[in-house]
Amino acid sequence: MKRVYKGKGRKTRSSGFTLVELMVAMTIMAFVMLIIGKGFRLGMDAWDRGEAKTVITQRYRVLTGLMSQQMKSAYPYRIDLEDEKIAVFKGEEDSVMFVTTITDPPFGGFKWIRYSFKDGSLFYKEGILPDKEFEEKITGSEEIIDSDVGEMKFTYYSKDEEEWKDSWDYGESLPGAVKVEISSFEPFLINIPMGAAEKEDENKTS
Repeated sequence: MKRVYKGKGRKTRSSGFTLVELMVAMTIMAFVMLIIGKGFRLGMDAWDRGEAKTVITQRYRVLTGLMSQQMKSAYPYRIDLEDEKIAVFKGEEDSVMFVTTITDPPFGGFKWIRYSFKDGSLFYKEGILPDKEFEEKITGSEEIIDSDVGEMKFTYYSKDEEEWKDSWDYGESLPGAVKVEISSFEPFLINIPMGAAEKEDENKTS
């Protein structure tokens, strides 16, 4: 009779991970961490760009608000120049000089203001009127109020000719408005009430 020997039974598989499984899991984890890291960096970059844009926008609003307030109060202050009474307002594509009624409380009266743009920076200078030497003080020793403007341009609206001009020389009147273009922002318009008022007065007397 043939004997039959019974084995000890089939061995059960260990519940641990094999080396291959661990390597696959680690590879997948590395990819997941890489994706998360890239997403985090993209989020931080977007945040930084948003913060930078917010700062630039705030600077733009402060600057345009100041210029608008001063220029809206422009006054046709007259001086003698070559035996002729002229209104103090002179503008170029990169600069504008005018007289405003907005002055510091202790002084009162009038104040001349000059904005000039050069090499991406905006310069500012002012002085109190009357001043016999103000023409010599207009240029030089200017204060930088923004060193990262980018691009800037002034244009001036003539009520008489009903057109925009690249410059405005000393004359009998002020422009009706000034358009200011700063970098990629939308141009903003500053209406000058005294410029419009002078034109209306001329129409009434003619």
